[in-house]
Amino acid sequence: MSNRIILVVGDKFASYAIGKDAMTVSQLKGLLALPDQMLSMHESTTLLPGQGMGDHCIEEVLTIAEQSPNFSCFDFSLWRHLPKRASQSITHKHKPENTLISHPRQINENTFELQLLIDENCELMSDHQSGQHVQGMILIEAVRQATVAITETHFIQNKEIKYAFVLNDMSVKYNNFSFPVNASIVCRITNKDIDNPKRLSFTIEADVVQCNTCVSSLFFNISAIDKLRIGRQEEMQAKKTQKRYLAHAYSDLASTIDSQLAS
Repeated sequence: MSNRIILVVGDKFASYAIGKDAMTVSQLKGLLALPDQMLSMHESTTLLPGQGMGDHCIEEVLTIAEQSPNFSCFDFSLWRHLPKRASQSITHKHKPENTLISHPRQINENTFELQLLIDENCELMSDHQSGQHVQGMILIEAVRQATVAITETHFIQNKEIKYAFVLNDMSVKYNNFSFPVNASIVCRITNKDIDNPKRLSFTIEADVVQCNTCVSSLFFNISAIDKLRIGRQEEMQAKKTQKRYLAHAYSDLASTIDSQLAS
């Protein structure tokens, strides 16, 4: 039976691992690469998968572990039953590493739960990392993805309509730092208008929960609109903006020339 539990996190959370019963994924790979008999562990250590490791990384670690002479020193059982990352079709993300959530689980008619699944190779972790906490923008994007995934899986009835999602309003309150350990996202739909299939509207309140503590509370108001319709509106506004911008540019240029001639 295991007598120790150690958390494993992505390398970009290295600062969090210092001084705790935690290690980075690179440190774990190093232990697995040691020659036989180098680890003096009489009982296996249970490894908890934390944040920062993507699906490919986890598969790679399990493959390395199975071939390692030190495999018996570690218990990887929890790594084989992780939540499934939501698909591209319901998050509207093109690269799997940029999807930050699991597939939504419905609790009741208007309440859903998802797991936070951070891959350290995601677009939001390319810069500005303390190495300790999970930055707030990741939580905002995870909840935004959750609103899209919930709409796609539970409220879109007409599958022939392709939707674009528009964020109308948003607010966020950070109650505590969030860290690279397991976290769940609980979303409650407080208002919805789904009578018109070409425009669905939702108001959603969400809590990000770690260790039974709400670390962040978020409010989103979103609309799912027929992509053809929103595309026409976007193009019309783009042309108007371009016309106004050039008018201001010509005006500024004329003023600059007049000032130069006057001097």
